Amino acid sequence: MFDSMGSILEALSPEQQIACSTQNNILLTACPGSGKTRTLTHRLAYQVLRDPASKKIKIAITYTNRAAEEITNRLEGMNIDQSSIWAGTIHQFCMHFIIRPYAMYSKRLCKGYRIIDDYSKKAYGREIAERLGMHLNYYDDPFQYENVRTEYKRVLKEKKEIDFDAILLISEELLASCAFIGSNIASVISSILVDEFQDTNELQYSILSTIYKANKSIILMFVGDVNQAIYSSLGGVAKGKKELETLYEINFDSLSLKGCYRSTQRLVDLYSRFEISKTDAHSVAKYKDEHGEIHFFDSVYYTDLASKIAELIKKELRKGTKAEEICVIAPQWFMLFDLSGKLRLLLPDISFDAPDISPIKYNPMNPLFLIAKLLFMPAGKNVKLRKRIAIEFISIIRDDFRIMVPDDVQSYDVLSAVNCCRHIDADGITCLEAAIEKVFALLNIRISKEASLSELKESFFDEIQSRVKKYSLATDFESISKYFGDKNGVVISTLHGVKGEEYTTVIAAGLLNGYLPHWDYIMNPTKKLCRRNETCKLLYVLCSRAKKNLYLFSECGRTTKSGSEYSPTDELSLIADII
Repeated sequence: MFDSMGSILEALSPEQQIACSTQNNILLTACPGSGKTRTLTHRLAYQVLRDPASKKIKIAITYTNRAAEEITNRLEGMNIDQSSIWAGTIHQFCMHFIIRPYAMYSKRLCKGYRIIDDYSKKAYGREIAERLGMHLNYYDDPFQYENVRTEYKRVLKEKKEIDFDAILLISEELLASCAFIGSNIASVISSILVDEFQDTNELQYSILSTIYKANKSIILMFVGDVNQAIYSSLGGVAKGKKELETLYEINFDSLSLKGCYRSTQRLVDLYSRFEISKTDAHSVAKYKDEHGEIHFFDSVYYTDLASKIAELIKKELRKGTKAEEICVIAPQWFMLFDLSGKLRLLLPDISFDAPDISPIKYNPMNPLFLIAKLLFMPAGKNVKLRKRIAIEFISIIRDDFRIMVPDDVQSYDVLSAVNCCRHIDADGITCLEAAIEKVFALLNIRISKEASLSELKESFFDEIQSRVKKYSLATDFESISKYFGDKNGVVISTLHGVKGEEYTTVIAAGLLNGYLPHWDYIMNPTKKLCRRNETCKLLYVLCSRAKKNLYLFSECGRTTKSGSEYSPTDELSLIADII
């Protein structure tokens, strides 16, 4: 599709072309809907075509797996050779480039390890607290206590296990203790692109800095928007140009994408009221001058909320808006579970892409999850993706668990073994157990003889049974497959869940002090100081998801445990004159 650097650039706007083609180190600020992903994808393609003989790797670090998959899929659609491109999250980067190749230099990892998920971590926390004689209620977090954290770390080391936090810590330790590791990695990299840099934490910045300093010919690009830094509670830090230059000991050029291809000018004017850093964003959408619908409801009683939203959905569908172009948002999941159930009853003929709980929790670092994904995702579609998953599965078994895998076993052998266990009319969990047994038999591995795999399998199926029981989930093959297939219908999601997405019509509820912002930013003396900024960033992300229409609800009647009524989010007063 694209066979030259010129053809890559022709598809972009002038400001996108500069960001795509420059060979300097760049800090790129991209307003919502400015074609950021398009620009990043074309930049990677441009780098490949600029030096097609180079085997050096172009790294793209994304905040989510979904973003990495989107970049990969777009490059495939452009028919770009991806053999010199790697895209994934920072945790995946550390596993792929640091931990797996150099685990032998870590006393903790050299004899094998397995990565535990949140389910196992929480189970350990509860077990440790009980063993220490602590009596916690259901909502207490055992990890708030230092003695639990200390014992937890000891247990992980004893059992040769690591959690997600340890992936970054061990990576930094390896880079610090063995300078050649950073040099080796840096020598095979030509560029590093960090998407959503405002959500990057200090440890992640440090890991990338160590690698970069081992080869300063690497071209760096940090891309994002300070106004969308909604993960600061998880350690996200939006470093400015001077801070990056100090850390990486180089100069950065500042570029920006100010043209919004997503929203009408009226919507851009609205969400610009919530900026904490000025962007000068303006609409360049074909429909930029359309008036659209922008409404704020603060007198709808919470028991009437579902019926009011149902009426809006029907209205939008009658206007010709596709179901997939309508999104219902709330700040927290518990509100959405109740709301989605009511909307399904009120609109039985309309499909919803709603927050269903899957029996199998998403965890791409768990090899058993990868088998489940191969088993339940649509067969015969996206063969390249299925092959990548199978290759990743083999790598985890060989490199993480330190188990020999026969040289003659290829990704297609794994796919064939899994496909033999697809029985549409059978119980899905039974099929999954059969697929796991068949794949490991192919690898000449007896799970019962490998302690780490045996423990992994036990915790994996324990969590499945726990989720099935807790949420009364169906386990037939067809029902589970729906969680792994393409979803369609009206989208229902949290505010954090729709970051990076766009819809013709956005309907948001629960815009109340205590929900948005969370009580922490109202009651905690320290967090109270940054309440306005944090709330504005959330509202900025929320409002900038909409292309044409935005309906905001601060429903009344909800009360706290003490009986006080929730009030509309204070910061919404900033846009009262526009609505």
